[in-house]
Amino acid sequence: MKKLSFLNKILFVINFIFLLLLLLSYTAPDISPSLFWPTAFLGLLFPILFLINLFFLILWLFKLKKLIWPNIIVLAIGLAFVDSYIGFSYQKKDLNYDLKIMSYNVRLFNKNQNIAEPMIKEKIIDLIIKQDPDIICFQEFYNNDISKLNKNYFYKNHTEKNSLLLIYSKYPIIEKTNNKSVLENTENMKNTFIFSDIKINTDTVRIYNIHLASNWFNESEYEFMQNPSKEKLKAGTISIIKRMKKSYLKRSMQVEIIKNHINESPYPVIVCGDFNDTPLSYAYNHIKGELKDAFNSSGKGIGSTITKMPALRIDYILHDKNIQSINYKKINRKLSDHFAISCELKINRR
Repeated sequence: MKKLSFLNKILFVINFIFLLLLLLSYTAPDISPSLFWPTAFLGLLFPILFLINLFFLILWLFKLKKLIWPNIIVLAIGLAFVDSYIGFSYQKKDLNYDLKIMSYNVRLFNKNQNIAEPMIKEKIIDLIIKQDPDIICFQEFYNNDISKLNKNYFYKNHTEKNSLLLIYSKYPIIEKTNNKSVLENTENMKNTFIFSDIKINTDTVRIYNIHLASNWFNESEYEFMQNPSKEKLKAGTISIIKRMKKSYLKRSMQVEIIKNHINESPYPVIVCGDFNDTPLSYAYNHIKGELKDAFNSSGKGIGSTITKMPALRIDYILHDKNIQSINYKKINRKLSDHFAISCELKINRR
């Protein structure tokens, strides 16, 4: 440090701080927000922190090579998480699959006219007909007539605001959730889960459709995020952090209940839904457990599932280790604030 110029010393200190923050972000999947919620924010910031430290690595490579090693070591540890954000699969298409499944947060079919485009519901239905999944898990479904989908079986969970979770299936549903008994101690039934046991040929699988607690930003908070100003910087930042803290804590409570329920399943499990959290989060990691992520298995490119936020993946298809996923894809149509995701699944008989 003595031989460093004043500017390089300042840069080194800044680099050290960001390296420490990146290291702490690696702990987010394992620490419940109910125990220490700030790590959840660092998990959310992982892609940004990773890129900042990658910039410093390149900087020291040209300026002072002896300072690149801390960055190399910390970034090397973080490489284990990169495939949850960027898919590297070059798997050849295999048509011999048992079912095609889709997960889609349809944002009430644009009931509140968030998208300035006509006939959103009809376009969503046309998209689904074209994709032709065997099973669809809807989040933020609005109780509209979608009989054009021509699915034989469905199960839905109504809420007080008439938005709901819904599972549509071409295969028979033999068991359905009694959510009131499962989640009687949770708040905000708008964000919860349902499950259906579905008979697929000679196999039975349990499909979970999940929608964990949203951040529920109000109009002033959205306005601040889109147009931050110096006058409102402190108040706006504090308001957003408080809102997110509350959501992290609520999700940590929800995932405990959901995970316990998954562990008791008598059948192989497939989990779909909007977790409202990133791959480097306690919610995702706790629900995933030993399940496989279809994106990791067969996804390509940046895995963003939010239309206006690149690299933010909060929608997932997870599945039992005895099920193989192929041809994961994000359907790149902006008909909601989420992209639809789908994959094909092969059930390996035991």
